[in-house]
Amino acid sequence: MALRRFASGLVATLVMSAAGVAAAQPAGADEEAARAALKEWMAASPEYAKLQYDLVKAQAGLAVRIERLVMIGLLCERLSEDDSRLIIDSAREEMAFGQSVLSEAQQADFALYYEGLRQGALVAAAPEPPRPEACEDFAKPGGTLVKLLTWTGRRQFISPGVLASPRTIP
Repeated sequence: MALRRFASGLVATLVMSAAGVAAAQPAGADEEAARAALKEWMAASPEYAKLQYDLVKAQAGLAVRIERLVMIGLLCERLSEDDSRLIIDSAREEMAFGQSVLSEAQQADFALYYEGLRQGALVAAAPEPPRPEACEDFAKPGGTLVKLLTWTGRRQFISPGVLASPRTIP
C-alpha cells in the first residue's frame, strides 16, 4: 500500500513537473490546484517530501551544469547571447515547478544548496578561453553544442536526418 501511494505521488510529480516546464505562462487555476495538492501530499508524507527535495536538487545540478556549458559555448564563440539566455532560462524553468512545491524550510535549504552549487561550478569552469581543440569537440555534430541548443525550443539535428529530443541532457 505504501509503495503504491509512493508511486502515485511520484507519477503526479513527474506529470506536474512536465506541466510546469511547458511554457513560461502565468499559472492557471489547474496548475495552482495541482501545486496545492502536491504541497498537501508532501505535508502528509515526509518520505515523499524528501524525494521531491532530492528531485529538485538533481534538477538544480542539471541547471548549473547547463550554465557552465553555456559559459564554455560563449567563450568558444559558438553560442549567441540570446541563445545563451534562452538556454539558461529553460534550464531554470525545469526546476521551478518542483521547487515551488517544497516546504518553506526545504526552500530555504534549497536556496543555500543551489547558490553553493552555482558558485562551485563557476569556480570550476575557468573563465579563460578553452583550447581550440576543446572548442572543436564542443561544436562537433551531435555533441554538446547541439544538445545545449535543444534547450532553446528549436529543432536540432544530432546528425543529418536524426532529430534530437527536446531538452537533451548535455
